[in-house]
Amino acid sequence: MNPPLRFISAAALLAPLALAAQSAPAGKPAADDTILLPAFTIQSDTESGYAATNSLSATKISTELKNLPVSIDIITERLFKDYGLTEVYDIIGMSSGVQSSQRAATGNLESYTIRGFTTFFSARNGSTNFHSYDSANVARVEVVNGPASVLYGQLDPSGVANTVTKQPSAKRASNLRLELGSWAYYRAEIGTTGPLNQSGTLTYRVDASWLDRDGYRDFEQQQKRFVAPVVRWAPRKGTALTLDAEWVDMDLTGTSNWPRYNNRLVTPFNVKFADMIPRTFNAQGPGLGTHTGKRIYSATLEHAFTDRIVLRNVAGVASVRRNGWEAGAAAIALAASTPAGQLPFSRSLSGNYANGQTFANTLNLAARFDFSRRHYTRVVAGWEYVSARSDNDSRVSGLLAGAGVATPANWDLGNPATWDRTVPPLAAARVSAYAGGRFWEDKFYLVDALALFDERLMFLGGLNYSKIKNVSLNHLARTRVRIERDRTTPQAGAVFRVTKALGVYVNYSESFRQITTLRTNADRSLTPFDPLIAEGLDYGVKFDFGDGRYSGQATVFDTKNLNGRQAFTATDAIGAYTYETQVGENRAKGFELRLAANVTKNLQLIGGYTQTHSFISKNPANPVIVGRAQIRSPTHVWTVTTSYRFSEGWLKGVSTGANISYRGQAKAFETNDAFPYLLDPRVVVNARAGYTAKTFGRPVNYNLTVSNLLDEKYYPSSVSIGDPTSYRLSAEYRF
Repeated sequence: MNPPLRFISAAALLAPLALAAQSAPAGKPAADDTILLPAFTIQSDTESGYAATNSLSATKISTELKNLPVSIDIITERLFKDYGLTEVYDIIGMSSGVQSSQRAATGNLESYTIRGFTTFFSARNGSTNFHSYDSANVARVEVVNGPASVLYGQLDPSGVANTVTKQPSAKRASNLRLELGSWAYYRAEIGTTGPLNQSGTLTYRVDASWLDRDGYRDFEQQQKRFVAPVVRWAPRKGTALTLDAEWVDMDLTGTSNWPRYNNRLVTPFNVKFADMIPRTFNAQGPGLGTHTGKRIYSATLEHAFTDRIVLRNVAGVASVRRNGWEAGAAAIALAASTPAGQLPFSRSLSGNYANGQTFANTLNLAARFDFSRRHYTRVVAGWEYVSARSDNDSRVSGLLAGAGVATPANWDLGNPATWDRTVPPLAAARVSAYAGGRFWEDKFYLVDALALFDERLMFLGGLNYSKIKNVSLNHLARTRVRIERDRTTPQAGAVFRVTKALGVYVNYSESFRQITTLRTNADRSLTPFDPLIAEGLDYGVKFDFGDGRYSGQATVFDTKNLNGRQAFTATDAIGAYTYETQVGENRAKGFELRLAANVTKNLQLIGGYTQTHSFISKNPANPVIVGRAQIRSPTHVWTVTTSYRFSEGWLKGVSTGANISYRGQAKAFETNDAFPYLLDPRVVVNARAGYTAKTFGRPVNYNLTVSNLLDEKYYPSSVSIGDPTSYRLSAEYRF
């Protein structure tokens, strides 16, 4: 069925609900109920601090956090701007439950560990088909913890980070932000919004940024140009058409995988990261790096049938082109024959020409039904259709039948004279694979939030049905593999307000993800994998004391990830081979605490603590590893961020604050023996000071951020060592 027919079919399915809601008696609203319209957006400009009160990511409509039986952590614009964070990857890492796991040299393999599970998924305005590349047009980032496939479809069990972008306003406003910092960091950001006609029915917003920076490490560089225009036409109250675009071009020479030191001549076996190499060392260099070009175009149509019913359709197209060429993972390996004092460092080069295009259409109908003055329900029914294609021309160094380029010679890291950084161009490298993919998904979901007894008892339930079709193409072998799967995913939860300020909640949710390669069976036949299924149970308390001055939640969670891949070896008449089954299981159990406090009029504090026990709970193929910790998952993580603003005296207009975070010891990645590479525990302190003054009657905010104030030496991931102390100064003029 082609996209237009799918659109018509889904509209036909949702139309009866719209007509029924329109003809049903609305009921008299409570006197203090000022907003009945189910809102698909949040007016984020009303939240000027670090703490947020509403979220979109759990139901696709604006809902108070205290009424959601879901664990959500929100990083507001004020918070990430105060600490000079402009990359979405770094902003997500501000959440206490998130461990930034990996960012490859080319910047295209960003991943996070949430609740003990690593994920490469992120979302933009509720869709995992689109991604944000810059903070210039980001109003907030919402991290949904735990399985969440009811709204998001294919997902890992950890959760998802959803960026919410800025929207046009009828109130004219502009801002200009200039930044400079350590290691030749220069960035400019501008944003403007307002009406385009006298009646205010036509509004616009444009956000743009320009970045040019070096890095602490040798040869680390980044240049980025970003523009995001938005135009909204609202000819009548409750009806609006929004056209949205986003363009980014980025060149990046990033960090290499940090050399690992394997000294098997020492007993017991010593495995650690090489600490004899300067912190500035980088195996990348001239001729290596990536260019990324991304384009997003979308159109959003919203129409309110009544003050209780809203229909919304979002159609978008995204394209990404990426050319990358980098030094791959390498290691130092000492053997008995290694001359004394030498550190042989093997190198290889890999890269690709990649491009992808995605079309996604999402149709949502949100409605509110009042049963009486004390009871109501809010329903979101939705359909999403996705069609995507990708092609990847992978290339590596190494000669084969005379084709390609030679693998670079090994270096002796103890002798910089051997560090020959001459590299051949990507175009000359040997093609190792030329593959592509075609993907289609139909997703139908229904989410209902039932409020009883003046919202003292809240139920949240949902159901998602997804049908997936994937075709994997091998252009070299001229073969194709087709996989079709469908899955129904439930979610159910409730919040009971014991008092006005204290509520208890419980939630069960699931997620699923389809592996697109084929499984080799015991008889050597090939069949598709079954989806990876995650089941999560949360329960805890939500609190909101002192008329909102102290709010947060405490959560106990238990997540199981089923259908894990298990490898076995066997031998038959042909020879030895490996086959796989899906009987494994990984599990993460733990506790989360979130707190936001306005201690005084001028003192604000937010923080969080996450304790996670993430381990392999079932592995028939290798029972000895059952109980081992999963990679990139520290047991203890906490963060505290403070802000104090002087409102009187000669310091009026000055603000100060600090962000202190702790990440416990974690395993960098799995090894074949009992000696894993470990990421050491660390405490990182970031401090800031700001001053607000007026220029030409308009406010100017000056902000100084000092990152890693105590110059902690640590490894945030297996890719590279963390940055030492750095500075960033910004000035933002609002007019």
